[in-house]
Amino acid sequence: MKSLATFFLVALFSAAAGAMTEADKFVGVWRLVSFEYRTDDGAVVESPFGVEPEGTIMYDSLGNMSVQIARKERPRFASADRMSGSEEEKKSAFESYVAYFGRYRVDERERTVTHDVQQALFPNWSGSKQVRYYIFADRKLTLRTPPFQYLGKSVTAILLWDKIR
Repeated sequence: MKSLATFFLVALFSAAAGAMTEADKFVGVWRLVSFEYRTDDGAVVESPFGVEPEGTIMYDSLGNMSVQIARKERPRFASADRMSGSEEEKKSAFESYVAYFGRYRVDERERTVTHDVQQALFPNWSGSKQVRYYIFADRKLTLRTPPFQYLGKSVTAILLWDKIR
């Protein structure tokens, strides 16, 4: 009788330990599938990353994260020295790429992930908290921003990611 009770307790604790939390689902490497800006009325506005953006987002089990998103076709600088680019080349490079890294935390009740940005290509995001609403479905992750201003319009960014590792 004792061994049967022990068996059930071990089975119960093993099942509980094996249950995946929402936070656990983030861990891995994700490839960007789509990226769009939507206005409050649902209209799609082209993002600075074009119609076929490329990107990756990584979350580790220790709470670290990193994201990079770029326009697929980006013009090269005339010079091999990145500091010698023309003003137009530098402007184009900055506008067609976003990157930041830091820590993250998941609020399962609110269904949000907050990226606590340590450093970012856009300096205003360094030290900021970037909140994203999330949905998991079929090894895919959708992240949605709160509304923000983009070229004078209120937009929400919607990013679809596919888990690759």
